Amino acid sequence: MPSDQAGAADDEHSIDGAHARNTLRHVTTTPAPIDVDAIMAEVRERVRQKRARGIYGPEVEAALHAPLPGGPLLSDELDDPLTALSEALETEAAYDVRSRRGPLGGPITFARKVAIWLIRWYVQAFVSRQEHMNALIVRKLADLDTQLPQGIGDRLAALERAERARTVHETASHMDYGLFAERFGGLESQVRAQAERHVRYFEGCSRVLDLGSGRGTFLRLARERGIGAYGVDLARSLVDRSVAEGLEAYTIDAEQHLRSLPADSLDGIFAVHIAEHVEPGHLLELLHECKRVLRSGRSLVMATPNPRTLTVGAHLFWLDPTHRKPLPPDAFQFYLQISGFEPVTLDFYNPSEQRLSDDGLTGAALENARLLNDTLFGDRDYAVIGRKP
Repeated sequence: MPSDQAGAADDEHSIDGAHARNTLRHVTTTPAPIDVDAIMAEVRERVRQKRARGIYGPEVEAALHAPLPGGPLLSDELDDPLTALSEALETEAAYDVRSRRGPLGGPITFARKVAIWLIRWYVQAFVSRQEHMNALIVRKLADLDTQLPQGIGDRLAALERAERARTVHETASHMDYGLFAERFGGLESQVRAQAERHVRYFEGCSRVLDLGSGRGTFLRLARERGIGAYGVDLARSLVDRSVAEGLEAYTIDAEQHLRSLPADSLDGIFAVHIAEHVEPGHLLELLHECKRVLRSGRSLVMATPNPRTLTVGAHLFWLDPTHRKPLPPDAFQFYLQISGFEPVTLDFYNPSEQRLSDDGLTGAALENARLLNDTLFGDRDYAVIGRKP
């Protein structure tokens, strides 16, 4: 196999990341931030469970649903908001004018009735106009809800078909990626050697997530080192292969899985050759989720092809049709920094075998040869390592 083909995706995740493209300073004692939304969600769920079991009793239930000027204190989701709006506008707010202050109650009640009658007489014109406006608004909303432009359903279906076709054509998602991996995926021994370079960041961890776990190389290595790790990947065949070896892996989109995790729930995240499969804005969202689910002081390691080496940025990177954009090292480092990781370091590795010979060269010629080697045949991959403060 030619060296440039073997190096096209010499990390298995360069290929497995294609299946997961939709999927990507020191330890301090600073307490983790309080997730108010999560606490309130738990409170609401406990209240709901107690109400369902009847713990609160009929008196509390009646108070919760007592009629108020703005509606009941608690209400279920409205299946038909337009109908509910119409009914709410037609409902008059009731006001009890009776006074219970002993002998003064009668005069006070009479005074209240007179005041209400005078106020109602004064504002009646405004109320009538508002009621007319309310009726017109409700009617227009109902019309918009039931009437759609002619043929809009067919036009939406056509747009959806066009978008699906565009995605297939752009990424060649109907290609046999198993065969692609066999051709360009690199040797298992090479993939393992590269994973060993970064496994040290997760020593002693009990819950590490491998995004785009592919053939399970990192998961096997973690198991050998006593590290608790699991993986997610969109390629079901690769996940099934990992599970058959006793590894923990799931067929699910990476970002979807991250969003489902509680905050501060992971000891580390390993993601090799995932970032180049998503757009920069999407990558920033992925990094935000990674920081949210990591525990304080834990590491994120993300590796990607190094476009600073021209044989990668101008050729090898584009062998994979699912690659979006090359990520310059300085830019990737900046993405982690603005996402809240600190410190953020770069680690370059996987040097090219092909290099210009500088034997016998001296002076300027030697310097030029070294510059060309660094530019054309430098390290083919790099990792960006960030730690959650």
